Amino acid sequence: MLEDWANFAVITGSAAGALTGLLFVAVSLNRDRIVGHAGLRAEAGQTLTLFILALLLAILLVIPGMSARTLGIVLVAVAIASGVTLSLQSRRKPDSDRDRGRPKAADGQPRPRFSDLSAEDQLYRLLDVVSPNLFSMLCVLIAGCLQLAGSDGLYWLAASVLLALGGGVINAWLFLTR
Repeated sequence: MLEDWANFAVITGSAAGALTGLLFVAVSLNRDRIVGHAGLRAEAGQTLTLFILALLLAILLVIPGMSARTLGIVLVAVAIASGVTLSLQSRRKPDSDRDRGRPKAADGQPRPRFSDLSAEDQLYRLLDVVSPNLFSMLCVLIAGCLQLAGSDGLYWLAASVLLALGGGVINAWLFLTR
């Protein structure tokens, strides 16, 4: 069963490795700006976590001789560990960064509608509410539970890897363009 996923693991593992390297270059080039801003540091950490998650999941798929049950246990542990890591990194963001994309209404004024926000703020609010980070962790957890139950949860794992890579790229774009 896992042998069928070797090509997927090689392709996504290579992409995750390349994106991780590019993230280090981008952070190095913007070091002074990122070091001085707690929110940008937290977003860089979240992005790195997502790329490492995709790389780790790809590595798990190509470990020879791993049983479905063992993979399930490892996936549940990875989901919990990465979820806690992302949550802790999110807490390091200052309140002003958490409120970005959610403008406060002036006294007596209605809160701005989603359609009235700029395209960047709309994307930020959408990603804040429908977080690829959260969905990626949930997909890993579902994949692990299905593997433990004796079902094939690897398609959920594929979704998780794609969400982690996509979420990481979007995170990187947002924190590098602010």
